[in-house]
Amino acid sequence: MNRARRPGRPPLWLAAAAVAAAWAALYDVAVWVVLFVRQPVHPDFRIFYVAAEAGIRFGWSSIYDVSVLRSLSSEFPAGQNYISSALPYIHPPILAWLIAPLTLLPLPVAYAQWSGLLLIALVWAWYIAAPYSGLRKATLLFLALGVWPVLDSFYYGQPSTLTLALVAASWWLCSKDRPIAAGVALAFATALKPHTVILVPVALAASGRFKPVVSWAVVCTLLVGAFALALGPAGIGNWWQALAYGQTDTGQAMFTAAFVFGAGPVAYAVEALQGAAAIVIARRRRSDLNLVFALGIIGSLVFAFHLHDYDYIELILAAWLVLRTAPPLWHRLWLLAGAATLQAIALGLPLPQLAWDAGWLVILGLGIAAGSDEPAPATPLKGDVSG
Repeated sequence: MNRARRPGRPPLWLAAAAVAAAWAALYDVAVWVVLFVRQPVHPDFRIFYVAAEAGIRFGWSSIYDVSVLRSLSSEFPAGQNYISSALPYIHPPILAWLIAPLTLLPLPVAYAQWSGLLLIALVWAWYIAAPYSGLRKATLLFLALGVWPVLDSFYYGQPSTLTLALVAASWWLCSKDRPIAAGVALAFATALKPHTVILVPVALAASGRFKPVVSWAVVCTLLVGAFALALGPAGIGNWWQALAYGQTDTGQAMFTAAFVFGAGPVAYAVEALQGAAAIVIARRRRSDLNLVFALGIIGSLVFAFHLHDYDYIELILAAWLVLRTAPPLWHRLWLLAGAATLQAIALGLPLPQLAWDAGWLVILGLGIAAGSDEPAPATPLKGDVSG
C-alpha cells in the first residue's frame, strides 16, 4: 500500500506542532480577555496613562512626579487608584508621548486599544522577519503568541512588541540596503526600551556596518535633546530619582545574572563577559546580517542588569532571524527548547532561561571554528507547498 503523503498535505510533525502552538496562542488570548474583563484598569498601564495625562495637563516635567500621578489616579476604582513611590513611571518620555492620544478615551478603552496596537506590532514583525511560508510561518506566530512573556507583555501593556517591531524594521531596512532608515528605526527602539537592544548597534559596528550606527547615534542624540527640553532640570531630576529608587527593588534583577551571583561585581562581570562574547561572535559572523542582529539582541539581554520576564520576547525575533540561516536540526531543537524555558519564567524560575541564553551564545560561537566569517550561503525563505 502506498503510504506516501498526499500532495498539499503537511507532514504530521508540522500539523501537530501547528495545532499545539495554535492552542497555546488561543489559551493566552483567552486568558488576556478574562483578565481584562476582571480588571480593565491595569496598574501598569494606568501608570503610563496618568503619566501621559500629567504631561498634557501639567507639562512633561511632571510625568515622574509621584504626587501628580497619585492625584490623577484618585478617581479610579478602589484598589486600582494608588501609585506607590516604589513603582513610579520610569520609562523614557517617548512612551508617555505615544500614549498621550489615548488619554482622550476612558482608561479601559485606552488599555484595549493599546493592546491591539501591541498585537499589530507583533504580527507585523512576524510578517517581515519570520522565515518560511504557509503553515510553517503561521506556526511561528502561534508559538510566539503562546509563550508566557508575550502574554505578560500584553497584560502589563509593556511596549516590548513595539520594540521588537522596530528592531525587525531596522533589520529589514538593512537587508534592503537602506541603512539610514534602519538606524532611525533602531534609535526609536532604543528610546522605548534601551536595555533590551543596547548592543544591537554595537554588533552592527563590530560587523562593519557603520552607516546605520551613525544614523542611530544622530537620532538618539536628537531624541535625548528632545527629552531634555521637554523635561527640564526638574523633570530630569525626578526621572533620575525614579530610576535610582527602582534599582533598589531586587525584583528588577531577578531575570539577570544577579539571580545566580547576587547583585554586585560578580554579576556585573558575568553580564559584561557574555555581552562581550556576543559582540566578538557578531564580528566573526559579520557576513550574515541575520546573525549580527540576533547576536545584538541576545547580547543586550545577557548584558542587562535590569530585566523583566516580558523583556525576553525580543528573543523571539532573534530566533526568527537565526532560523533564516537554515541552522541544523539540533540547533532548531535548541530553539524549541527555548520556548519551554520562557514558559518556566511563569513559574518564577529564571535559571533555565539564563542557562539557555548562555548555551545559545556557545552554539552561535561554535560557528567561529567553521570559518563562519566567510559569506554565508543564500537562505531559502519560502517553504514548500505543504507549509
